[in-house]
Amino acid sequence: MPTTSADEREGGVRRRVCCLGSINADVTLRLDRLPQQHEKIEAQQVRVGGGGSAANTAVWLSRQGLSVMMSGWIGEDALGMLALSDLRANGVDTRAVKLLPVASPIAVCLAPPDDKRIIISPIIEAPWTPYDCADAYVTVDWLHTTVCEADFLSEAKSASREQGTVLSVELDGRYDPALANIADYLFTNSDELARKLGTDDPVGFLWDKHGADPATWFVTQGMHGVVVIGGGKTETVSALPIEAVDRTGGGDAFNAGAIAALLSGADRRSAASAGLLLAAQALRVLGAH
Repeated sequence: MPTTSADEREGGVRRRVCCLGSINADVTLRLDRLPQQHEKIEAQQVRVGGGGSAANTAVWLSRQGLSVMMSGWIGEDALGMLALSDLRANGVDTRAVKLLPVASPIAVCLAPPDDKRIIISPIIEAPWTPYDCADAYVTVDWLHTTVCEADFLSEAKSASREQGTVLSVELDGRYDPALANIADYLFTNSDELARKLGTDDPVGFLWDKHGADPATWFVTQGMHGVVVIGGGKTETVSALPIEAVDRTGGGDAFNAGAIAALLSGADRRSAASAGLLLAAQALRVLGAH
């Protein structure tokens, strides 16, 4: 488990990050293969714990020594308490997490060798909006979010301009060209983006559409590493050769590693390398963190 801070201290002040967005409970099953139709198979290993892309990134950031606040919502049921206690046990400040009288989201993650499949519970309309947490994210050095609403992100960017807050967005399979002119950094996965856009060359698409935009794109490609688009160029950084136990949370760990490196002053390529190193650690254990 990483415990060093990657120089996130400036002048002795601990850098503060707010992760805004998805929190849920995870049930992760390690399998030697996926079952066939009507077949029942036995899992090799099971993990039940906290999850959600934003929450996973918060945990990995905290493990690197940064001061991390989680902002979002969870149900006030047993699964919600499990997810909340998981965040707290990993040193994440949860005072900006709203407890709601609804069922907590849950994800069932299947982890066969060199693959992952995720099934999520139905999305419910919770009485919560990201605006409920404005006090949390206007006082931090970095806001990382899985919320992809352009109007909200534009307002969040404006509200935190005096603080100089850096904004990064995990697209999680979504695409909105407007975000490239709002966020400073955008994280996406090539397979998810290819499905969304209906193209077999998502990196080429992003370069054509956003190569001259101010935002930097980190496009993860699983075992093939990551492509960085920014500063008028593209760079490919190779992944570390490892035998993965579970690929569920690799992207979220990558985000955390890259953010921590960027906060310490690293360039894009070095940040991508740091993200891949942390992702490699995540892939060696069962569960997203």
